[in-house]
Parts: sequence; C-alpha cells; structure tokens
Amino acid sequence: MPLIKDLLAQGYLLTRILKALNVNKSTYFNWLKWVPSPTEKRRLIFKKAVMQIWSNNKMYGHRRISMYSKTNEQTPTMSNYMALKLMRQLNIRSIMVKRYRKPAAKNNYVQRENIIKKFDDLSGGWSTDITYLQLVNRQWVYLATAYNPETRSVLSYKIGKQMTSELALAPILDALKHFRNPHIIHSDMGSQYTSFNFEDVLKTNKIKHSYSLKGYPYDNGRIEAFHSILKREMIYQRKFRSIDEIQLAVGNYIYWFNNERISFVQ
Repeated sequence: MPLIKDLLAQGYLLTRILKALNVNKSTYFNWLKWVPSPTEKRRLIFKKAVMQIWSNNKMYGHRRISMYSKTNEQTPTMSNYMALKLMRQLNIRSIMVKRYRKPAAKNNYVQRENIIKKFDDLSGGWSTDITYLQLVNRQWVYLATAYNPETRSVLSYKIGKQMTSELALAPILDALKHFRNPHIIHSDMGSQYTSFNFEDVLKTNKIKHSYSLKGYPYDNGRIEAFHSILKREMIYQRKFRSIDEIQLAVGNYIYWFNNERISFVQ
C-alpha cells in the first residue's frame, strides 16, 4: 500500500494504479480506514523495544533482553518467552562466534598452595590471569587482567605484545593504586605469576598468593569466564589490525562490562 501512496504523489490516477497492481478498490479503502487494535499497538511497542535493546547490545539473547526490560523503567516489561517470540519475528538473535585456537602452554613448576579454595567468602580476594588475543595478521597479543570475583568487575588491565612477568604485574600495580589491598591474589601456575618480580610485589604489599591446581582452572573460574565473555561478545565479532585498535576496543568493552552490562548473578 505505501507504493500506491508514492505513485499517487507522482500524479498517477488511482484507478490505473489499482488495476496495474491488481488491487481491489475495497481492499485499498479498507486499508486507508484501518486502525491498529490495542493488542497490535502493544505488540508494536514491544517489538520496537526489543529492536532498540538488541541494536545497542547485539550479543544479548532473549533472556538478557527480558532482564533488561525488567530493570529499565523506560522499557516495557516482557517475559523470556515474549522476548524470544519477538526476536524470532524480527529475525534477530544474539551474535556469538566460534573461538580461535590458542597456543599450548607448558608448566614444569611444583604445585603451590591453593589458598582461595578454603574460603566460601570471596571478599578481600582478587583474581588475575593472562589471555590471548589475535590480530588479523595472526599475531598474538596478550591481555592481563586484575579482577574482583566478588563484585564481578575488572579492576585494571594491560595489553602487551609479549607475555612477561612485567605484563602480569602491570594491572596488579595499577589496581593497588586505586583500591584497598586485597588479602589474597589468586592466579594460575604460569611462569609470569611464579616469577620473582610478581612474588616480590605481593610480599612487599603483604598479600598472600593462591594458585590454581595444574590443569584445573576452576578456582579462577570467574576471571576465566570474563575473558571468555569478552572474546565471544566483542573480540570474535571484529577484525583488529593493530594493538592500538584492540586496546581501544577492550577499554570500551570493559567500561561497558563494569557499568552497563546486564548480569544474571547479582
């Protein structure tokens, strides 16, 4: 019907337009008089809301869109089922991409104490880890993160071209400048975290060091989960030509993650 309106604006006669399009006069005039029902109006409002939420956060699936609607006063509240149904009608879905394969790492150090495993309360403890990111030329760069597992927030991060003890230390040193010293920092048994430099900084600041068991990253699960989410929701969606590009993108994502991202765990 919008086509008929456009042709009328161009000066064509209505009778000729309807005949050419094989549209009955009654159909056309019924369309002119049509007013959406209250149910249809409500459905259009919800569709608009779903599209708006998804446009701003394309990694959101129906559950997270539903949760967003329940926490935002300007958005009509919808159930998981309604969000799923409307996403299907709009032909949109959460964007997730298959991960790339990182190089294998070996560790020959004797297992050190896993202190954090003894505690149910995560307050006063930080986690730290290094993960691999890849540029379009297949060059690896490395993201080191200091993370608060209790609040599920990133305290600091650093991206470097080499996976060194200096890189591992950088986010810890920065976080210590802005937050109260933790009682414990938990990491894996990687050489960057068992280095003299790393251990010396923790000792100087009277922080105990806890280590994941070899082959069992679960005690560091929350920071591992953050790195996985970062990659699935942002890194794998784009192509980065330089370390500067990936630095900017990671910084923007972490700000959004800390301040705006909907979390299912409160």
